Amino acid sequence: MDANRRRVDKLLSDKWKIDQEIQQIQAKCKHENTVIKQVTNETSSLPRHVCESCGRPLGYLSPEQAKKFLEKS
Repeated sequence: MDANRRRVDKLLSDKWKIDQEIQQIQAKCKHENTVIKQVTNETSSLPRHVCESCGRPLGYLSPEQAKKFLEKS
């Protein structure tokens, strides 16, 4: 195994550990304060309700909220 492959494997392992830690933090968060932010997935970017503390997307906007958000942008 060459040095590049070892480095990639190490980075992927670190990424998995970081993702697990983020999931644990978000699972324990009470999500008391929310904001509206653009959330990007593989194919698009949508405005969503997001926890201000942990960054977890919590829900979609109503059509009226989405229109108001997009008018401000």
